[in-house]
Amino acid sequence: YRHSQSKGGYPVDFVMEFYYATFPEAVKMLIGEEGEGRQKSCPAPSKDFRLPEKNEDNEMIVKYLTESRELEKNLVMEWIARGDIYEEKKHHNVVFVGRDADGIPRYAHCRGTGEMKYRGDVAGSDKAFGFCHRGTDNQLFVFEAAIDLMSYMDIHMDFETNKLALGMLSDAPLETFLEEHPQITSIRFCLDNDVPGRKATEELTEKYYSLGYEVEDCPPPKNYKDYNEWLVAVKLQPVRTERSMMR
Repeated sequence: YRHSQSKGGYPVDFVMEFYYATFPEAVKMLIGEEGEGRQKSCPAPSKDFRLPEKNEDNEMIVKYLTESRELEKNLVMEWIARGDIYEEKKHHNVVFVGRDADGIPRYAHCRGTGEMKYRGDVAGSDKAFGFCHRGTDNQLFVFEAAIDLMSYMDIHMDFETNKLALGMLSDAPLETFLEEHPQITSIRFCLDNDVPGRKATEELTEKYYSLGYEVEDCPPPKNYKDYNEWLVAVKLQPVRTERSMMR
């Protein structure tokens, strides 16, 4: 962290700035070898992209995600431990971090935890990357928002399949994820139950079916706009018998 200029970054950023190295050169200096299959196709992160400063604790975002969004605390704490979500210091927003296949942050989205429901991407974010969970099989579940992705995991307790939040209705993050994970053969679209979500699902299903993928439309039940709305409704029921119907 350079206090005189109030800016900092990760080891790759440091090497690029102080040794005037390119992104591939910086990676090679740090780990002694080039990133396999990434040097020609993956440009360096934008110099304008910096993750917001972390708060000393994550108390406000844990409260928001577990009480307002009804996510299981253990699930939330696991994401925090990985560094993929954290509490921003200045505004106490939840920061959702999107990384590339090398684990380098490329994208971040902030969501407000107070009455003002702020939503916005961090300046300099590369929208070709998204918030994701890298699983162990050949399936990929695609969501609009990070909270819906986490809600699906809570509902189904599914940690094996790959999951990606687009952060929008464009498929740029999906194209990148498929390039990084050539083992994916099956895509499940879990977009919202609204007009834009249904239209995007139709277009994406047609596109990726034509590319040879097995595709399926997997929205939440018709009474709910998205997976988090479904999760909240079920968790607020006195008797959670519907839980078994989700599986």
